[in-house]
Amino acid sequence: MAIRTDNNKSRGAKSIARRPNLFESIGNFRNGFLANQSKEYISLLRLIGFMVVFGLVMVLSASNVNSIIATGNPFGAVFLQVIWAILGFVAMFWISTLKIEQIERFGRIFFLGSLCAQVLVIVPGIGMSSGGNTNWIGFNGYGIQPSEFLKLGLIIYLATLLSQRMDQLWNWKETGQPVMLVGFGSAGLVFVTGRDLGTAAVMLFIVLGIVFLAGFPWQHIMKFVAAMAVVFVIGALLSPSRIVRILTFFTQASDDPDGASWQVRHGIWALASGGITGTGLGQSKLTWGWIPEIENDFIFASIGEEWGFIGALVILGLFFMLFVKLRKMAQASPDAFVSLVITGIMLWVTLQALINIAVVLHLVPVLGVPLPLISKGGSSLVAILMALGVVLSFERQRAVVPKKRRR
Repeated sequence: MAIRTDNNKSRGAKSIARRPNLFESIGNFRNGFLANQSKEYISLLRLIGFMVVFGLVMVLSASNVNSIIATGNPFGAVFLQVIWAILGFVAMFWISTLKIEQIERFGRIFFLGSLCAQVLVIVPGIGMSSGGNTNWIGFNGYGIQPSEFLKLGLIIYLATLLSQRMDQLWNWKETGQPVMLVGFGSAGLVFVTGRDLGTAAVMLFIVLGIVFLAGFPWQHIMKFVAAMAVVFVIGALLSPSRIVRILTFFTQASDDPDGASWQVRHGIWALASGGITGTGLGQSKLTWGWIPEIENDFIFASIGEEWGFIGALVILGLFFMLFVKLRKMAQASPDAFVSLVITGIMLWVTLQALINIAVVLHLVPVLGVPLPLISKGGSSLVAILMALGVVLSFERQRAVVPKKRRR
């Protein structure tokens, strides 16, 4: 009987030590890892989660008609976006567990790897084209956009370079030239290999914002501005379609036989038809083929139509909240590298959001950049979630970061 009792206890012990199910694992994660994080960490995580979920809802609403036409399945596009979102959150939480030194080393390798991946877009059989740009690598219609990940690598690499030269910002040869070489070289590679002026422009604005907020003297900043102007002029002149879009923007012509302002014009109609409160979720009329790729670059038009002026303001408010949180975290850090990385990520997300919204409002020419965390696009979503994972990592370690003086 004693032996049987021991066996029963043993079996009981095994049953108690069983592997937790999914809901128990989520509960353990929330009560364990998340319970030990700061209020700022939890607040940022909630904001990220809400924006991604809202983006998935809008992708479904904006893409279901096109998905039915293409495959007969209204959930085809959003299902793929959900997969990318899951991968992005896994990458984000993994990166959030890394130490600052690991992220610095990881950033250098990631930057070089992204440069190599960007070169692959011109390799036959690997590179993929879409919308006039050859900026993807993949197989059988599924691919990734290396330039989105290059943005994160560039930010970390520039932060590493500048944090080591904070006492030499005035020295153009020692600091200004290397930063310009890295920044403009990366953007130039994206433009030359992928013919993607929009992504290259975002990268250059990120570089300009970083050197400005880092404290570069004005004479150096004006060199960056002049070089950017030259790049934009050359980039526009090398593409007849870009020239048409730019001329259409400045002339505001109603006669548009080439269809250069088709997207913008219908985007404005979508915003106007939404009124104050919108037509209602899923009740958009212009998603029925009137705006090409509305779930991508023009998803803000769909938001304005279905959620109205109030919904558009909410989106602007969400990005403003994200900007404020990231800016406070950057200013609160005593470490120059951490502050510069968070600043770069802040500039990436908010500037790209402003450019996307400005295009829909016809305030700037069409550049073809997605709305961060909202638009359909796996590479953009995963890359930005990885970047925000870096921010979460820094916030998690904020209390134990060595008290360096941030210049």
